[in-house]
Amino acid sequence: MKTTMLVSAALATAVALTLFDATPADAAVQRRAVTVRKVPSRSVQPRVQHKHTGKITKGTSSTCVKKGTSSAFIKKGTSSTFVKKTTIGTGTLNLRSLPLHKAAPGNAFLKGRLALPQNIKPKLTVTKAPALKFHPRFAPFVQRHWKKAFFWVAVAGIGYLTIPELYYSRFYSCISVDDPFWDDCSYILSYAALEEEEYVRVSMPAATTYRYQAKAAVAPADCPACRWDRFVERKWNQSFAWVKLPDVGNVTVPDAYYDRFYSYAGANPPNYPQACKVLEDAAAAKEESELVRVSMPSNTDYRYEAEVVPTQECKSCALEPFVERKWNREFVWVQIPQTGNVTVPEDSYDRFYGYASAEPPNYPAACKVLVEAAAADTVITTALDTRRDVQ
Repeated sequence: MKTTMLVSAALATAVALTLFDATPADAAVQRRAVTVRKVPSRSVQPRVQHKHTGKITKGTSSTCVKKGTSSAFIKKGTSSTFVKKTTIGTGTLNLRSLPLHKAAPGNAFLKGRLALPQNIKPKLTVTKAPALKFHPRFAPFVQRHWKKAFFWVAVAGIGYLTIPELYYSRFYSCISVDDPFWDDCSYILSYAALEEEEYVRVSMPAATTYRYQAKAAVAPADCPACRWDRFVERKWNQSFAWVKLPDVGNVTVPDAYYDRFYSYAGANPPNYPQACKVLEDAAAAKEESELVRVSMPSNTDYRYEAEVVPTQECKSCALEPFVERKWNREFVWVQIPQTGNVTVPEDSYDRFYGYASAEPPNYPAACKVLVEAAAADTVITTALDTRRDVQ
């Protein structure tokens, strides 16, 4: 026992002499090595100094994660969208990775596929890819040939779209927002294709029966005006904001629809027909069926004041181009009073019927189904390839 105590005392003396003889720097290193920092209590929070301002604020060390630079922080546990995207095309897109179609010649009934020009510089590059469900709707416009002037637009996940010059401003106003309305963007191109194409009529064979016979006739289109007067000083059954439009007046916009409305009305140039359509969709809700006027309170500010006067432009969907239309794929016959014998592609019939047979019938939506089908019906079907396969 005494021997053990003597050995322990000798070891302690040796350690003390070692520390005493160490240089100040070495001693500091050793002290840092064995220092245990107590976790701060909830009432005492560590201080964080911001390098770019010198300002000291209180916070916990686990609430912020440094992202690239000292001035860019995102809250831990949230997505990167914490920083609001304000312009289209932020970020980069590897153009060589975009899907490509092989060039394919057309014929009297089908459009061919264009070869991608050498050293192409797209007029617009969209780095945000649409959801997979929208890819088939854009497929007819990948490297599509148009009769008149058009532009090339690169879209992530889709490829190189061709946009007719006359429709580019409308397409840009639809897609140049933080969260594009892909359904509306594809419909703009579908309508452009419908206006350009030449189609063939065919009489209904005597032995053929109707797949569906509608009872209600199609209501006359409300064109060319969008009826802005329905939304001037309109009282909504939900919270709403005030917008001033030249030569129109004080328009009210439901808060739930404002972002979508502004993406069109605030575009350059403004897309007022689409902006008005947003308000029409809002007014179509059951709880908004009655139109009541309300004066703008004196202490209320405009949420947005437009500078451009709305034009009387309207693109209503008409079923006339689909009466006795000959499609390049299997189709069925549908009878609509005061319209005639409408032909509907077999693969689009269920969607068409869902709108046409509703109570009351939603013929504009049913017509939209046929417009999208017509755009796809006039395109050569080829396998989608990557640049590596093309080369």
